[in-house]
Amino acid sequence: MSVSAVHRLLARLAGVPRPSSDQEDAWLERTFFVLTGLLTAGASALSELFRQVAGAGTSPGITVFLVLGIGLNLAASRRRADFRPCAHVQASLILGAPFLAHLLQTDLIGDAGRLPWAMLAPLGTLLCLDARASRRWFVTLLGVTAGTVAFDQSRLPRHPGMPDGVTLLAVAVDLTLLAGMLYFLLHFAVTQKVQTRQRLRAAHRRLRDEQQHAESLLLNILPAPIAARLKLSRGTLADGHPEVIVMFADIVDYTRIASGMQPTEVFEMLNRVFCRFDELAEHHGLERIKTIGDAYMVAGGLHAHPNEPHAAMAAMALDMQAAVRDHAVTGGITLELRIGVASGPVVAGVVGRRKFIYDLWGDTVNVAHRLCTEAQPSQIQCDSRLYERVRGRFVFAAPVLLFLKGKGYVPVYRLRSPRVLAVHREPPHPSHRAA
Repeated sequence: MSVSAVHRLLARLAGVPRPSSDQEDAWLERTFFVLTGLLTAGASALSELFRQVAGAGTSPGITVFLVLGIGLNLAASRRRADFRPCAHVQASLILGAPFLAHLLQTDLIGDAGRLPWAMLAPLGTLLCLDARASRRWFVTLLGVTAGTVAFDQSRLPRHPGMPDGVTLLAVAVDLTLLAGMLYFLLHFAVTQKVQTRQRLRAAHRRLRDEQQHAESLLLNILPAPIAARLKLSRGTLADGHPEVIVMFADIVDYTRIASGMQPTEVFEMLNRVFCRFDELAEHHGLERIKTIGDAYMVAGGLHAHPNEPHAAMAAMALDMQAAVRDHAVTGGITLELRIGVASGPVVAGVVGRRKFIYDLWGDTVNVAHRLCTEAQPSQIQCDSRLYERVRGRFVFAAPVLLFLKGKGYVPVYRLRSPRVLAVHREPPHPSHRAA
């Protein structure tokens, strides 16, 4: 029989399907509980059958009671989410039945072979419950054994050549030593397994935390779809996109401003400004590509971006201009931005092997960068493709012609503000006009 077939059989017997790895311990404990009951009931029935065939003259009532009790208890456990109470009932049946059968017999020495079966009570609870519960059952086993020896002293006949009670006491000592040895070995193995599993789980948690931390760092560098592909492939990651909106923004007179500040002050200022820009990019569903010195690059339309990335980019450009006018963002420093936005096809991919970066290439990127560098302070310059997409929702200044190297003179539209849709009113009827 294959391992999977055994697992399916145990799952049907235990009444619980094999769970995921994080619930494996609970499934194993319940399976040990069921196996202990089934094996004890089956072995007890076979032992009693042998005694009856051999003419031992014992009454099968205790064995029948044990088998039926275990069967009913297992059936009851299938309807319970917590099988632990049923495990204690089963342990009491396994421990009590051999001693009860022994006390009801007259051939005390010959019937002492039943007593070792009681060792399954602490051993079984050690496997299906825990070490603390099994220790209580082991102490109970020792107490019942001592009580049985004391009770049998008066009714044990003199054994030839030995004083009264020594024979039964020898049986009890052998049983106690055997049970103690088996219990100690199994207890040591189980506790070591538990400790090893706890250490492994702690290591797995640390590994999972480190993996999540590494993935979060990766997502700070790369878009989520690219990060997922990078984990699955070591090859070249590059894709063409037919319509992407690219924006460049840089701080006007950054070199002059930074020259009068301490390095830490420059860093803190840029960090506040760029963190605010990152919040705006996330709010508008856009993708921060990179920062180069005081320049900030963002794109839309690459992956899971809004249905109207052109409008989202225009809104973000206006929000960025408003952000640098907020002294809480700039740390009290007066800043201005130049912004250039262009729309069109790009190639996007990952550059590098050890220290990689996600970047964009193409004429659209070049145009956006030139529009940024040619803009006046606080201007947002856009190409005609973006203008055609959003002119119904935003206000633009009259177009101007800008000379771009390799492209000649191109029309440029300067974004002013969102368009406020005025309510259309019919002109008054001539008869209503004043004379």
